[in-house]
Amino acid sequence: MSMILDGKKVAGEKKAIVAERVEKLAEKGIKPGLAFVAVGADEASLSYLRSQERACKKVGITPQTLRLAETITAEDLLNQLFKLNEADDVHGIIVTLPLPGQLNEERILSAIAPYKDVDCLSPANRGLLAFGQSEFQPATPAGILSLLEAYEITVSGKHVVVLGRGKAVGWPLAQMLLTKEKMGNATVTVCHSRSGDLTRYTRIADILVAAIGRPKFVNSDFIHKDQVLVDAGINGEETPEGWKMSGDIDFNEVSDKVKAITPVPGGVGPMTVAMLLNNVTEAAERRI
Repeated sequence: MSMILDGKKVAGEKKAIVAERVEKLAEKGIKPGLAFVAVGADEASLSYLRSQERACKKVGITPQTLRLAETITAEDLLNQLFKLNEADDVHGIIVTLPLPGQLNEERILSAIAPYKDVDCLSPANRGLLAFGQSEFQPATPAGILSLLEAYEITVSGKHVVVLGRGKAVGWPLAQMLLTKEKMGNATVTVCHSRSGDLTRYTRIADILVAAIGRPKFVNSDFIHKDQVLVDAGINGEETPEGWKMSGDIDFNEVSDKVKAITPVPGGVGPMTVAMLLNNVTEAAERRI
């Protein structure tokens, strides 16, 4: 039987530490605030957003959510972001991706002040990440590495294959795995839509991270029995029982065929939220 990497359990422990830090900030008159900016978000994004809002409230962070029309202009959205940059009660800003086609994603993300860019998505912080100097560690990659560390799964000297090169998971995770830090020193292969036969890479990976946004894409053809599988996918599926969340890995097909695996939900998702809460708290602590 494969080991299930329980992100919900590990995230709970980390959130408890964050809550203690938030209490100490409250004693100094500081209440951390996180602003979510959702522009025409789909159901999967909104579900994730709601889970983040609940998590904020549980540890004492104040969430603010801006639900904006899909037809919003770039100028109007930028004005909203500039106001949040100046707001003293907002310590972190998250823009839900992807954005509608009329908006230039890089231009919008560039407008977030680096010291409030708690998911490390602005071009400035993404560039600095390559040198280990970003204001924050991106939440999902940090959550993945923290979860592996909690289960004493080393990455140093291992071959990690990352499916996906997106700015939120694949690209930053690869950068972090290549550092000389404790959860680094890995040999990293990043695969994407132009990589051809993906199985020739995935079958030789010690650790396989799926972050491509394709439901149940990774099946038994991609894996081997000594592998650790990390599912960073968040996909919405319509089933006879209603809308459900699924990952990029076909959990039911492969969960008993590998060394360890993260479930969806309950794996990487809770860890992402915990790391995000940590970053917001850190941003507030810097105000002291």
